[in-house]
Amino acid sequence: MTMTRKLLTFFLCFFALSPAFATEQPETIRGAACLVSDDQGRVLVTRDILNNRISIPGGFVDSDNPADAAIRETLEETGIAVEVVKEFARLDRAVLFDCRALSPIAIHNQEDGNAMVASWQAEHFGREVRNVAMMTPSSVDIKEVRFPNQVRMIPTWLETATPSETTHFDDFSHMSAEFNVWNASINQAFQDAIKAMPSIFGGLLTASSAMGSGILFFLLIPIATASGGVKRVSQLMFTTVAVTLIVSFAKLHFAVPRPFYLFPDLQLTGASGFAFPSGHTATAFAVWGLVYLWLKQAGKGYLAIWLIPSVLVALSRVYLGVHYITDVLAGAVIGTLVVSISHALTQRQSKVVSPVLWALIGIVTLPLAAAQIQPTFLYCAAFSLTFAVMLHLTKKQIPAIDSPLGKKGFIWSLLSVAGVAGLIGGVGQVSNSSIEILAATTLGFALLALLLSWLAPKLSR
Repeated sequence: MTMTRKLLTFFLCFFALSPAFATEQPETIRGAACLVSDDQGRVLVTRDILNNRISIPGGFVDSDNPADAAIRETLEETGIAVEVVKEFARLDRAVLFDCRALSPIAIHNQEDGNAMVASWQAEHFGREVRNVAMMTPSSVDIKEVRFPNQVRMIPTWLETATPSETTHFDDFSHMSAEFNVWNASINQAFQDAIKAMPSIFGGLLTASSAMGSGILFFLLIPIATASGGVKRVSQLMFTTVAVTLIVSFAKLHFAVPRPFYLFPDLQLTGASGFAFPSGHTATAFAVWGLVYLWLKQAGKGYLAIWLIPSVLVALSRVYLGVHYITDVLAGAVIGTLVVSISHALTQRQSKVVSPVLWALIGIVTLPLAAAQIQPTFLYCAAFSLTFAVMLHLTKKQIPAIDSPLGKKGFIWSLLSVAGVAGLIGGVGQVSNSSIEILAATTLGFALLALLLSWLAPKLSR
């Protein structure tokens, strides 16, 4: 299925399961879901990539019957094969089934009573699903739940549910390749070495991880606009899109489990999805590489501005247990190559602001958006294609495309970024619909391209 169809699947299923919409009774069953539980009253749940909220596995009834659809969706989302025991409830156009795992569920019990589920081999892991867990309904923060009314009904369903067998493992190293296990031993040795030092070193590495956050790309937009106009903004966004596409595609293609998936005790910070390559490291080498190049052009560049924060980010990801040493090495190479290419395109007759270049990026990205069921590709395609159109339409209106736009440019581009962030974040807070969140975010990136290429420069002159 395409990404849009799959997201529509989740939307229809859980929309139908919500009691708030149970007043209508259409005849056609469109959604199905599985309630998988254990003898401790914990329920199998997934965390969605788009809205970062928790729900039980389920989806759209396609050509199969509701029971088969519930089984299929549970397997795709969690990697767990189940059977339907009985029907629990029929709400609107969806059916909730009592399901039982066909084999013991591999879990790692946590101190809070919940459990991590080994799920990185699931088809939709890293695409639609962030992670999978066994959780007691009482331990779930209602703000993190996609449909609160659904959670309130679970205790009643659990009274007659068929528990599935679970098996606790201290680690999941037996489920991964030997190379990954060896690689994780480096994380453990490095983590032990840092913990043996004064706590300031561990604190420094933990804090350093933020210097590789993707948010930095967008924080640089006002600075790029003020100091280098549309040309510098285009260089920044080319770097952003290229790093995002390369890292996202590589993660899905190689599907390497993170170190703490194998050895849960390694985890010192939150993370989800796959490991290789390190997105934080690639971002750090790209972002701080751009800052170094911009300062160098102004006669104030020092290589340490690039290397110190980038290396600290790489070390922090290994220390925190979220990336192997091979992940951060690959991320460093990707970030360095991308920033070098963007710099070369900027120097060669302003190729980085060529509408043809941006159109090609968007066209190449569209098939990935359709095939990978991962929203990041769609966002990049929306930005790139809109940016290409606007650069073409405005090239005669902006003769000096590399002219700094000063304080006005800084303010208008900052307002543009803040406005788009507000739109995307606002919809994410008020909507439970993956379709609405996907549409709002896609529209937001297209709007950002329009604002940065046309409105902000126009208002700044």
